Amino acid sequence: MFVVVVAAVANGAAEPGNPAVVVVYPKAGQTIGAVDSTFILGHVPAGRAGWTYELTVNGNPAAVHRDGGFLAFVPIEPGDFDFVLEAFLTYHGSRSLPAGKRRPVTSLGRRYPDNLKTVMTVAVPQPIVALSSDSLTIVGAWRPPSGDVVLTAGERLEFAFRGTPGCQAWFSIDGVIDSMPMAETDPVLQPYWGEAVFGAGAVPDSMKLAGIYSGFWIVPNDAHLFMANITFHLGPPDLEHIARRLFSSEVHVNGFSLDDYIRLMDCEPIEELSSFRVTTNSADYPFAVEFVDSVQIVRHGPRRGYLSIFQPKGVRAMVVGREGGWYKIKLSDSHYGWVAAESVKVLPTGIAPPRSNLSSIRFFHSDDHVIVRFPLSGMHPFRVVEDDSRRLVLQLFGVTADTDWIRYDFDSDLIDLADWSQPEEGLYEFRIRLYHDLWGYDTWYEGNTFCLQLNYPPEKTHRLKDKVIVLDPGHSHDPGAIGPTGYTEAEANLGIALVLRQELERRGARVIMTRDDDRDVELYDRPAIAKANAADLFVSIHNNALPDGVNPYTNHGTSSYYYHPHSKDLARFIHAEMIKATGLPDHGFYHGNLAVNRPTQYPAVLIECAFMMIPEQEARLKTDEFRDDIAAAIRKGIEKFLKEFDNGK
Repeated sequence: MFVVVVAAVANGAAEPGNPAVVVVYPKAGQTIGAVDSTFILGHVPAGRAGWTYELTVNGNPAAVHRDGGFLAFVPIEPGDFDFVLEAFLTYHGSRSLPAGKRRPVTSLGRRYPDNLKTVMTVAVPQPIVALSSDSLTIVGAWRPPSGDVVLTAGERLEFAFRGTPGCQAWFSIDGVIDSMPMAETDPVLQPYWGEAVFGAGAVPDSMKLAGIYSGFWIVPNDAHLFMANITFHLGPPDLEHIARRLFSSEVHVNGFSLDDYIRLMDCEPIEELSSFRVTTNSADYPFAVEFVDSVQIVRHGPRRGYLSIFQPKGVRAMVVGREGGWYKIKLSDSHYGWVAAESVKVLPTGIAPPRSNLSSIRFFHSDDHVIVRFPLSGMHPFRVVEDDSRRLVLQLFGVTADTDWIRYDFDSDLIDLADWSQPEEGLYEFRIRLYHDLWGYDTWYEGNTFCLQLNYPPEKTHRLKDKVIVLDPGHSHDPGAIGPTGYTEAEANLGIALVLRQELERRGARVIMTRDDDRDVELYDRPAIAKANAADLFVSIHNNALPDGVNPYTNHGTSSYYYHPHSKDLARFIHAEMIKATGLPDHGFYHGNLAVNRPTQYPAVLIECAFMMIPEQEARLKTDEFRDDIAAAIRKGIEKFLKEFDNGK
C-alpha cells in the first residue's frame, strides 16, 4: 500500500483560514500504475500578505506556486510506503506581531510547525520481478491470446510462457503432440507505453524480463481438435547450458550464478495448463457474418490497430477463425482482418458473402464535391488509403475486375487520372490521382452501389471568411485532467474555445461550438455535430496530463494530433504557432487514433495546449492573457494552413 501523510499549519489565529494540504492526485484508494516513481499534486491554502507556505515531500523541498499549487515527482516502492507531505507556514512581513498572535515573531522567515495531519492510502502494485533461483517455476502464459483459439490448416499458433530462466522448456497438445521444444528469448521489456510515447522514450534495462519461452505449431491438414488443452513444461538446465556458463566470462546470467544453475539440476520437471484452448479444422467454419453496427472497425488483430474504419451496417464477410471474443475474417486471397463478435450477426448456413464483378465506374461532379459510383452485387468490406496528398487508393474486398469503362465528368477540375488493378484474387484496387491536395472524403452504400465522395476545398480557400469551423472544447461532464488547485480541463478547454470563437468570427468565419457551457456532450456526438453542419475544419481543444510514472518536469509542453494524412498540415501549422506563442516546450507532434480525429470529410485535429498538472501552466490557463495567446496561435495556424493549401492548388 501507498500511505500519504499530509501535514499543515493550524496553530494560531494569524494563520490564514483553516489551513490544510489538499491532494488532487492520486486519490485515496487508487492504484498507482507507475514503475519506480510517480507524481503527486495538489494545493495549500492561499496565504495572506506576508505569509507563504513551504512544502516538503518525503523530506525533500517541493515548490509551491503563488496560487498554492504544488507538483512533486518522487521515487516509490511497492508494498507499504509512507509518502509524507509536510507544510510549514512562514511569515515574511513586518516585525510587528500579527493580530491574534500569541507569541512574538522574533525574526523574519520563522517557521511555525503544524500538528494537523491527513493520511491517504493508495495501492502500489508489485512489479514483475526476477524469479527465485531455488526451484523451477512457471508463472503462466506471456501475453496470451484473448481467449480460446480456432485455427485452420496451415495457420500458425504462437504462444509463450514465463518461467525460471536458463532452463529447458517444451509444450504438449492433447491428442497431437507429446513434446515440442520451446526456446528462451532474449530478455524482453515489460509493457510501459506511457514512458515510450509521452516520456523520453528510454525504458530502463531494469524493466527487462528473462525467462520468456516461446514456441509455435503449424496446424496440419489432419488435425481435428476441439477445445484441446495446451500444456507448458519446464525442466532443469541441460549440461550444454552448464558448460557454456563454465567457459563464459559472465559470472552471473539473468541474476543467476553457476551454483544456482547446478542446484536446479536436481529439480523435477514441472507443468502447467495454458489459459486458452485450441480448436482446429472445425466443421463449423467458415461461415458468413453481417455487420450490425452503423459504423464498424476492422482491425489487424484482436484489440489491435485499425485496418479499416467506418464499415456500414449490412457489409458481409467470411469468418475463418476466432480468438476469444474476436472473429477472424478473410478479406481476399492474402488479406485478413478481425472484428468483435458482438458487432456482427451469424448468417444461416449456406449464405456466403457477396462476390462482384465490377464492370463500370462513373464520376459525378457537383459544386462542392465529386462522387464516384461503383455498382456491385452486394455490400463488400472496403478500405481507403491516402497514398499522398494527391493520390487516393480504394480497396474493395471480394471484388473481381471486369472494368472496361470509367466515365469522367468533364466539368470537374479535381480528378486528374483514375485507373484500377487486381493485385490478387478478391482484391480490387481503384486509384485516383488529383490535380490538387485532398481536402476530405466520405464513403457509403446506396443499396449495393458503393459511393466515394471527394470533397473540394471551400471557396476562396486562402481566407477565413465564410469558413465553417467546428470548435470542440473537450470533456464535460467528465472533467478531464485536474490541476493542482482543482481547475478542471473541461473549464480550461471551454475558456480557450470561447476566446478562439471570437478570434475566428472577427475574421468572418462561421463558428459552430460542440458546447458553449458545461453541458454534457457525448464523445461520438462531437464529430456528428461537425458532419451535420458541413464543417470545413474541426479543432478539438484540450489540455494535458501524463500517465503515472512519466516525469512531468522533463516531459511537458504543447502537442498536436492528427489521424488522416489530409489533416496533417493543419495540425503542423497550429503546432508551430502554439510553440511560438506560449513559450512552452514541444511535447510532440503525433499521429493519434482519437475518436474526434477519425472522421474523413474534413481536416480534423486535436490540440493539447498546456499541462493542467503543472502549477505554473495551470495558473496561466486561468488568465485572459494566456487564453488570448493560445487562441491567436490556433487562429494563425488555421490561416497558415488555408493559405498554404490555396498556394498548392
